Amino acid sequence: MTEQEAMPTLEGSLVSVPATILKLLNIEPPTNIPQPIQSVVDLFASRGVDRIIINVLDSFGLFEITYYKPQFLILKAEALVLLSTKNPYTLGMFHQMFFGGFDYEPNGFHLLRYIQEHEKSSVFVGRQKDIKRYDGGTPSIAKSTDMATWIEAAKVINRHHLSLLHWLDFEELYTKKRRTGIHSPEELIQKLIKRTDKWILSQFKQLRSKSLMLVIGNHGRNKIDLEYHGKIAELRAASVPLAICLYKK
Repeated sequence: MTEQEAMPTLEGSLVSVPATILKLLNIEPPTNIPQPIQSVVDLFASRGVDRIIINVLDSFGLFEITYYKPQFLILKAEALVLLSTKNPYTLGMFHQMFFGGFDYEPNGFHLLRYIQEHEKSSVFVGRQKDIKRYDGGTPSIAKSTDMATWIEAAKVINRHHLSLLHWLDFEELYTKKRRTGIHSPEELIQKLIKRTDKWILSQFKQLRSKSLMLVIGNHGRNKIDLEYHGKIAELRAASVPLAICLYKK
């Protein structure tokens, strides 16, 4: 995949994402959380980052971007960050992103609250249960469909220093598979990735300059048994969470 080969492929730990976000927003991270991914900070901090938009996609990782080739993400990505973690699933990912580890608010640290305490704004758009568990009393907006999230994104992404948007249709794929017994979840994933790629494109066009967009993928809220075979099945089994970095000049 020529486009992906041309972009830097970096490595880091998922627990280092909170400190990385803080550094990019010119906020000094506390000493009690893991250090930032310095290669990401070096790549973008000098260019100026006024706001960060995080799009969280479930059941999306290195395999999906390689196999399904979402056109806009590949074309505009400036870096691909492979995120090592002991828990690559949705709730494990949120825990590491908000708390910098697997402890709940270690020494009182909560990413969104820490941002608010340093006179910057944030918003978390996602599922009501996740908001209740993770927003730490900071501004949040509950949405139950991707269409509603997409509409809300247009209202918030240029108004906050950090906007975190969780796209829910990917996790709903698991529920649909169990409820309907669909025979080809792979086809649904392909359609969702293609559609979401277009929505992220429109979102990117709306961004003001000096905006950094991170598309962060994980293994989903639940494990989905997909019908890949042979080498393709092996590649997906080895897939890791990632962050795709896109910068709006």
